Amino acid sequence: MKTNPPLISIIIANRNGEKYLKTCITSVLKSSTKNYEVIFIDNKSTDSSIEIINEFVRKDPRIRILINEVNRGVPFSRNRAIREARGEILVFLDNDTKVDRNWLNAIIETFSTDNTIGALQCKIFDFKKTDLIQEIGMKLYPYTGFGTTLGRGEKDHGQFDKPVEIIALGAALAVKKEVARRVGGFDLKLMHTTDDLDFSWRIWILGYRVMLSPDSRIYHYTKEHKHNYKMYFHLSKNSLRMITKNYEASNVIKFLPFSLAFNIIGGISVLLSRRSIDAILGVFLGIAWYVYTLPDTLKERSKVQKLRKVMDKEIINKIMISTNIFDLLKIYFSGRKISAPLMKGNS
Repeated sequence: MKTNPPLISIIIANRNGEKYLKTCITSVLKSSTKNYEVIFIDNKSTDSSIEIINEFVRKDPRIRILINEVNRGVPFSRNRAIREARGEILVFLDNDTKVDRNWLNAIIETFSTDNTIGALQCKIFDFKKTDLIQEIGMKLYPYTGFGTTLGRGEKDHGQFDKPVEIIALGAALAVKKEVARRVGGFDLKLMHTTDDLDFSWRIWILGYRVMLSPDSRIYHYTKEHKHNYKMYFHLSKNSLRMITKNYEASNVIKFLPFSLAFNIIGGISVLLSRRSIDAILGVFLGIAWYVYTLPDTLKERSKVQKLRKVMDKEIINKIMISTNIFDLLKIYFSGRKISAPLMKGNS
């Protein structure tokens, strides 16, 4: 006897996304699986986002709107949605995406294959060059907590047609609601660039696997971001906080000095090569922020370590990779424009 599919909560955080919303929501509403709700959570948009989404709400009661009175960022919005969600499975979806009709079916199917799977990422293709993979997930560099994208720019020839152990990105991330709540949601202090990597990392620590759902396909815009001091600020502070929270004590001692040295050397290299203070300013602001917020970081570390079911050695073997330090410096301190996924790394 067939069982009813689980209720899925599709969570879309938005800030001034009028350019993308009609395409995104229209594709979601064409999903072949109909047992879902859409939680649209807006971060004080100043464009026509609310008007656009209200048009969809009038036609489909499965869509709910939550509005933040101030822009609190994506992690805050997602955590609020976790509390409000009715579904057994939560799917975090960026507003600049388009989904395949069978994307939810594939997510349900992948979850059903193994009870140890706590989260999944869809196979993400480029929105414009739809035959090219944008990413199938990430692996982390152990000494920074930054990530490297997998499959980027490759044509899909079936090389990623089986579930792969990964770190999932928030553009199309499915997680069991029970797991999301147990892990404590997203870290509000990270805010930009690595909050989703940290979320996946802590799911691994909790004893669940994070996998690619190979038949769940979505299409995502590739955006470019210039290097500026804010990017380096967030990368440096997030690296230090994640390493302090998520590693066992011996590995904090091992990798924290490396992260400090890596960020400072990178900042100095930009100063010398491009006569720009952006990187070194961002790095030292990030270090100052880390010191100032260290009591909170240690408090969060205590929570993470109490939940630990898997030791670092196993996690490092499964979802982390080594690279030449000079290659890593080139990725993060080259000064070139980089796409949003590559702000987390490069493959």
